[in-house]
Amino acid sequence: MKNQLLIWMLPLLLLFVACGGPPAENPLLNEAAEKFDSAAGDSTIVRFAPVALKEAEEELQVSRELWEAKEDKVYVDHHAYLAIQKTVIAQETAKMNAAQNEIGRAESERQQVLLDVRLSDAERAEERARLALEEAQRERESAEQARREAQELANRVDELEARQTERGLVLTLGDVLFDFDQATLRSGGMRSVRELANFLETYPERNVLIEGYTDSVGAEEYNLGLSERRANAVKDALQERGIPENRIQTRGFGVEHPVASNATEAGRQQNRRVEVVISDQEGNIIERE
Repeated sequence: MKNQLLIWMLPLLLLFVACGGPPAENPLLNEAAEKFDSAAGDSTIVRFAPVALKEAEEELQVSRELWEAKEDKVYVDHHAYLAIQKTVIAQETAKMNAAQNEIGRAESERQQVLLDVRLSDAERAEERARLALEEAQRERESAEQARREAQELANRVDELEARQTERGLVLTLGDVLFDFDQATLRSGGMRSVRELANFLETYPERNVLIEGYTDSVGAEEYNLGLSERRANAVKDALQERGIPENRIQTRGFGVEHPVASNATEAGRQQNRRVEVVISDQEGNIIERE
């Protein structure tokens, strides 16, 4: 009898073990780990930007711990994105510090050249020293500019309250930012549009895809039309603030791609939304299939 009971329970035990396996891979976390490992293997970055590299490592560790604990993917991706940005900052900081080190070396070289003036052509020696200093200064300024741009982008993304996804940065405008069953933006929605317009003005190389969604209540054809009207309302608001039409795409999905269950009011409210997908630096956007 006991043997028969064990044989009956064995499939259930195997199923339980399988369900307790490791979580699926996270592409953004993998990308963050690859970029950090590459930076950590660069002796220039290790030497000239150890603090910035450590900050990137800490963000990566937080993302890994959240992933291993099977926490919400939004939080895992957020810290993975910060790890990528801080790795970029470490790279640019290393360039800047290396350039500053080069300036010191160039200054030493200049001093040596000045000592040799008595034995060589004074004018040519001074010109060589000047050019060395100017080149080092240009490298330092270029590295500092790149570091500032990377930090500014990270700050602006936080201000937008956009989240990093596999499709890129996504800003969500909830149903509460529209008049009920209408495509008219309320004041809260207009504030989000203003912030998005400011972001697009600052980064003219980036485009947007505006996608409208609804819950499952009502006729499917009506919901599709409402989702399209809401997406176009956001597009019109951006154009009113000077964003060119050729930088904006819109699509209505109606009841497709829900983010929560339509069985509850709370779930339906989450599904009634407009998502703004922000392109990469080349203007590319990954559309839904």
